[in-house]
Amino acid sequence: MLTVDHIALRVHDLKKARKWYEENLDAKVLFNSEFYIRMSLNNTTLALIDEQKYLHNHIGILIENVDDLPKNGQRVEHRDGTIGVYVRDPFGNVIEYIWYSEEAKRKVDGEA
Repeated sequence: MLTVDHIALRVHDLKKARKWYEENLDAKVLFNSEFYIRMSLNNTTLALIDEQKYLHNHIGILIENVDDLPKNGQRVEHRDGTIGVYVRDPFGNVIEYIWYSEEAKRKVDGEA
């Protein structure tokens, strides 16, 4: 069964976006960097991404086994140990199939 890992929204002002989501949706920051803020909502994770650095809003779908990542699409090995494969649905929306290495899982869980 596939599950949503995150929803990523491109914004032009990360600080302003962070403040808005904290104040209006009670989102909590899990990770903060120069171009990316990962926030926890009650039932999902929101990624605020700098529109100058990232090309697409997208929905992240969790993949448990790296071998199950799609073979088609743009494969990106992220700095945090995750691997994403970006594909478009028939309407042009971007879906990222994302796999977490053991190290990346520990970072997300706050153990690293």
